[in-house]
Amino acid sequence: MLDALKTYLRYTSWPIISAMVTLMTIGVLAIRASEGADATIRGYADQQVVYAAVGLCAFVAVTVVPYARFGRLAYPLFAVTLAMLVAVLFQPAVRGAHRWVDVRLFKVQPSEIAKFTFIVMLAWYLRYGDHYRRLRGLAVPFVLTFVPMAMILVEPDLGTSLLFLPTLYFMLLMAGAKLRHLLVIVALGTLAVLCPVPCPVDGSAFAADAGKFKATRIGPLTFYRVDESLDWRRRPETPVAYCRYRFGGGKVYDLQPLCLRMMKGHQSERVEGWLRQGDPRITMDKGYQGHQSMVLLGSGRWLGQDAEIAGQAPFSALPDDHTDFIFSVVGGKRGFVGCLTVLFLYGVVFLYGVEIAAITYDPFGRLLAVGVVALLFSQLVINAGMTMGLMPITGMTLPLVSYGGSSLVVNCAALGLLVNVGQRRPILLSAPAFEYGPKKERPPAPYGPVSGGAELPPIRK
Repeated sequence: MLDALKTYLRYTSWPIISAMVTLMTIGVLAIRASEGADATIRGYADQQVVYAAVGLCAFVAVTVVPYARFGRLAYPLFAVTLAMLVAVLFQPAVRGAHRWVDVRLFKVQPSEIAKFTFIVMLAWYLRYGDHYRRLRGLAVPFVLTFVPMAMILVEPDLGTSLLFLPTLYFMLLMAGAKLRHLLVIVALGTLAVLCPVPCPVDGSAFAADAGKFKATRIGPLTFYRVDESLDWRRRPETPVAYCRYRFGGGKVYDLQPLCLRMMKGHQSERVEGWLRQGDPRITMDKGYQGHQSMVLLGSGRWLGQDAEIAGQAPFSALPDDHTDFIFSVVGGKRGFVGCLTVLFLYGVVFLYGVEIAAITYDPFGRLLAVGVVALLFSQLVINAGMTMGLMPITGMTLPLVSYGGSSLVVNCAALGLLVNVGQRRPILLSAPAFEYGPKKERPPAPYGPVSGGAELPPIRK
């Protein structure tokens, strides 16, 4: 027992564990700072400590079990997750979304569990074979990805669903899929979601504001744009569109992207708030969260601010600061140095995760490592990007830092899977010796476990 514990501690990636615990500690401190500005979230920091303890238990449990056993249960686990995604639609809505399953003692978010089981399932499916080297061979991986994505979009939860595609692409590249095939799919998908769709404009409203538009005629087509010389208070409000046009003397249409037509009302408003950050009407309404997030990040300067501003906590103007915008709280509280520290800790996780994937020979283990790194990297980029105004707000949490039990436990379990692969990677017995003179060809080592009493070729010294 003692020898097993020594072996476990010896081959565990302690930099990843240290970065994980530090990020969870920063998250608890940031949530506690948010409590001072919002009485409705009092006690959330204490709850986050409990979630962190459960997450550490999940981390240890995942590292103890050999990762190959998760692969044998990949398809059943994925099927159970899909069943949970169906069951959540019959649960009461919370803030207009069906995302949680109440099991009395606590609430579970199936979309978070889906991220974990998806990585295991996809890695198990891609571990052998070369069918995905062909374009038609990519059909099955994409179908397996779109099924949970569509079910999560119905909840609706746009942010979580966006994580599946980058994770799929990273894992496919590592499995050996051709880059040109993946780029073709990206191009076709981009053209599909940005495909222009005409949307009729209310004729009476347009006639009332006709003097506030400038018209340009090109043959039978007339294009309209808002008169930028007008004061912003007098400018008419128009939806996000490629252009507004009229054919002959017919009706007026807005040519909008297909993706905006398919989004829910609040989702399209978030996109509009991101695209029109310079419009004061938008920043005080649809783009309020994004604007306040950037104000809070800027107010932290280099080392942050501890004192209240005009008797008001600096975080009180930012809704959901303990979840989606926790990175802004860190920036406001600890400044640029605090944000840089958080990014450095994630960099440690990514660096050691890539090193684990690079040195692992087992295809299943390598794909698991790449999947976990890709998942966390995508979450970080989307969350940090939306808090800085570089991306639309999608409701994405910052892994290990934002408030939330399901998210924290699942991310800890995913890191446990990464460390698990690192514990069982090949062990380098000694550094290769220097070789002088002409190099001799050496037959490659047999892949996988040596069978039939065969011996590995000796290493020249």
